[in-house]
Amino acid sequence: MADSSELEQALGYHFQNRELLREALVHSSLLNENHAPGIESNERLEYLGDAALGLIIAHELFVQMPEVDEGELTRLRSTLVCSATLGLLGNDINLGKYMFMGKGEEASGGRSKATNLARGLEAVLGAVYLDGGLGEARGVILRLYGKDLNNITSSQLCTDSKSRLQELAQARKLGAPSYNIVESRGPVHSPDFVAEVLLEDKVIATGRGKSKKTAEADAASHALQILYD
Repeated sequence: MADSSELEQALGYHFQNRELLREALVHSSLLNENHAPGIESNERLEYLGDAALGLIIAHELFVQMPEVDEGELTRLRSTLVCSATLGLLGNDINLGKYMFMGKGEEASGGRSKATNLARGLEAVLGAVYLDGGLGEARGVILRLYGKDLNNITSSQLCTDSKSRLQELAQARKLGAPSYNIVESRGPVHSPDFVAEVLLEDKVIATGRGKSKKTAEADAASHALQILYD
């Protein structure tokens, strides 16, 4: 098990209560194999971190993008806090190597599973919130997202989610994703598009956006969540 102080350096945050950090790193599979008293899984902290993350990302998008309407802000937030994105962020800080998990889960590649990384990262953020408050949690979140949040644009999201889906599909030998615009609603000056993304000629997910590109990006983001989970 790696020294968790290295994780604190990656987060840019030092815990006053290190037991909070330890609990945040306990995967539920460990409890299935070890019933020692005093060991709690990170699931409650995951719940708290999910709420803190959603609030902070929503606030930052609201402030940074005053021209964007509620529907688009909701879709942007969904992309930024989805399991696929959080899994990538967790991988960036090598979160998997700090986690405590059962031998079976570890043997099945648990330290690199996107779902474990995503949930573990939410738990760590919940621990930061309890240890240092909302301001410290915000600082950690903004450091983790970096340019992805500070310079967020619809075109960037289009590139990121669609390219990530293509890379994942190729890695799993599913072929290249294809997209169809299946619906267009609203007035000409403010349309709302619905797109579907297909893999191996099967519809995987749908998405919406104010342009065809953002609708396709939204569909790709939803597909990533499905494939990672």
